[in-house]
Amino acid sequence: MAAEGKDGTVPEEEYKPPDVKEYSEYWAKDTVFIKEANECLIQYQEKLLGDAKRLKVFVPLCGRAVELKYFAEMGHEVVGVEFAEIAIHQFFETFNITYETKPMEGPAGTLYTSTTENLTIRIFCCDFFEFGPHLENDFQAVWDAGSLYSLPTLQRGDYVKVIKSVMASTSKTLVMFDVPCLGDDVTTDDLQQMYGKEFTIEYLGYTKTQSKHYEQFGLEGFNMYFISSGDVA
Repeated sequence: MAAEGKDGTVPEEEYKPPDVKEYSEYWAKDTVFIKEANECLIQYQEKLLGDAKRLKVFVPLCGRAVELKYFAEMGHEVVGVEFAEIAIHQFFETFNITYETKPMEGPAGTLYTSTTENLTIRIFCCDFFEFGPHLENDFQAVWDAGSLYSLPTLQRGDYVKVIKSVMASTSKTLVMFDVPCLGDDVTTDDLQQMYGKEFTIEYLGYTKTQSKHYEQFGLEGFNMYFISSGDVA
């Protein structure tokens, strides 16, 4: 097992990039497209977004998440990061959103930008751990729908370091974890250790799912956390 640093990060020489082929095959086989925003986001979206008309919203490890479109339709500027190109194509095609592409400046990858009127969506197709403030920054809201939870325990600290590096000084994050837990659980103390004392961690509680889609995979519901920094009142 890789040696873990005190902050939960993995030494650079032990980091293994994601298996793009494996995840591309996963997205190709998964033909069930969720077209409604997650029930937990709807439940807590006022806490995340307040009454703001336009925020810069980050959706890490976004896959083909409908929430990209959901936030954009509300008038927000939305940015996602996903390394499986097929998932990005599926997102734009499923929701009939036109787009243009260009090579990324910095890490190898492609930037997808929506061209559909009144929708501001950018998706970076690249290794998440090469993303950072040299590409985008000043995110005021983050929607983490199981992204942190999906990573191996030893990579979670590095994931949070990337998130923190692109957040605005005042920011809000909603984090969702599956119940029952299929991997190593994440506690309030774990989140506090990874984010640091400048962030406030609040456990919002357990939400029992009403979705048949999630139930078919054995999920009973979700644990929700709210993470904030700066003056979020």
